[in-house]
This record gives sequence, structure tokens and C-alpha cells, in this order.
Amino acid sequence: MKIEDLKVGEVYKCKVDEDMDYPFEGKVEKVYEHSALMEIVKNDPKDDSNKMELNNKIVVSIKKIKK
Repeated sequence: MKIEDLKVGEVYKCKVDEDMDYPFEGKVEKVYEHSALMEIVKNDPKDDSNKMELNNKIVVSIKKIKK
């Protein structure tokens, strides 16, 4: 996926190497040069404590975001 294809308000599948142990769905809040600020909208229940620590938000590399 290209950074230009990300749209604020859209939901995408994401996977990060740190902070969240399982893939999740995130809604784009802000797009940066090589990443995006995502609001975690759907996640594995095992990651609920991680989601709470992150206040439901995480920055994800464009390489880790899929349609």
C-alpha cells in the first residue's frame, strides 16, 4: 500500500512488531510521511490491556497496513 492511498476515517488491517501482539483493525486519524496514527477499533481480546495502555491509539508504519 502507498501512503497516498490511505484515507482519514477509513479502517485498515494492521500488524505491528511492538505494543500489540496480534493483528488489529485501525481507523486512520492522521497520515504522516511513512506512517499513520490509527485508532484501534477492533482487536484480539488478548490485546485489550495493550490497547488500554496505548489509549486506543498507535502509530503504524505504512508497510504494516493492509486494505
